[in-house]
Amino acid sequence: MKRMKKLNLILPFMSLLTVISGCGELTKPAAEWSKAKKIAGKEQKLSHVSGLAVDDKFAFVTVGGNLADQKEGLSGLRKVALDSGAVTVLDDGKNMPQSDYGGVVLDEKFVYWNIGGKILRVSKDGGTSETVASDNVGIGIDIAIDNEKIYWTNHGYYSPNTPIKPSPVYMAAKQGGKTEIFADQQNIPSNIVIDEKFVYWHTVNGIFKQAKSGGQSQTVYQATDKEGIDEMAQDAENLYFGFRGAGESRWALRKVSKNGGEVVRFDTGFSSGVIAQSKTLVYFAGLDDIYSFPK
Repeated sequence: MKRMKKLNLILPFMSLLTVISGCGELTKPAAEWSKAKKIAGKEQKLSHVSGLAVDDKFAFVTVGGNLADQKEGLSGLRKVALDSGAVTVLDDGKNMPQSDYGGVVLDEKFVYWNIGGKILRVSKDGGTSETVASDNVGIGIDIAIDNEKIYWTNHGYYSPNTPIKPSPVYMAAKQGGKTEIFADQQNIPSNIVIDEKFVYWHTVNGIFKQAKSGGQSQTVYQATDKEGIDEMAQDAENLYFGFRGAGESRWALRKVSKNGGEVVRFDTGFSSGVIAQSKTLVYFAGLDDIYSFPK
């Protein structure tokens, strides 16, 4: 099984609606996506979306979840126009291996993504892809970038009975170069985010940060051994994360200050999904399809 479930912010916007007709009779409940707009999907040859990032005009997705997708040319990196749903192949037009479960990130010029045990980058306009890192890149990774460096974590895959082996948070120059250890001996580090001064990540049951300038990692939040943490996002002051209590199968959405302190719970009852956001919209991928809805 995959190492962790991804927190899904979609479920609060799905509901079974009981409609009372004009004659007072109850109609059969019907599932609806509240305010959701489908951007593209299987009709545009998207299959098994495993990574998603957006800018003002495009969504960038990794696709291809099995060998059948690869044989049919449905694996690799795609650019999807947010206004029309038109899909462009970005990975040199080659039939790339099936997409690894992991991150897709953007800067002003490039898309960075994980495939075949490497982190690659390619111009947003397409062209020849470049290798950014090939050492210590795992099967499943999470990625973050700033103006100079790319940081990643190898969360990989495991079953509940598999022994946990500590692994580092890695970094390299964005244009490619030597892979370096940023923070060592982390307990399955995942979902990395960065701001001007710090790099943040979570382990199975803790959230940590370390200054970009170096030094020791600091604990932002620590759960118990029987509790779980997954998925993480940020704003200027806070970290938002998925939390699963001991013995529970569903996740709750919580936040904590980047400096630590009191944890606030927002909602609960989430399962899995692939999510990205812009200033005004939230984008999510459900298997082969990409949707958006207003924040």
